[in-house]
Amino acid sequence: MFICKIMLLLLATVSVVTQAYCQEKSNIHEISIIGGKVINVDSVGNIITIQTDDQQQMAFSVPDKVSITQETHDIGLMEIRATDPVTVQYYASSPGKYVVFSIVDNKPIAS
Repeated sequence: MFICKIMLLLLATVSVVTQAYCQEKSNIHEISIIGGKVINVDSVGNIITIQTDDQQQMAFSVPDKVSITQETHDIGLMEIRATDPVTVQYYASSPGKYVVFSIVDNKPIAS
């Protein structure tokens, strides 16, 4: 009888742990790429807004550790200026909310 109780307790524990593991949210996102020109940079709020070639405006949340490059140099969000041509890799974290994966500032570096 004692062994049966222990077995039932072990089975119940394994079941709870398995259910919790299976309900874990996936961190896999579909990455999209879009290009356009910068129309606004909020370096305090970490938001960049671009206008695509078809005149669509999109705002993106820019996490602190995002890769931002200009030619071969790493730059900060505050170094991107309005009218700079950019390419943005991003994912939708929820409907209508976009998070940057990487930004390439395509404006040539002044010599």
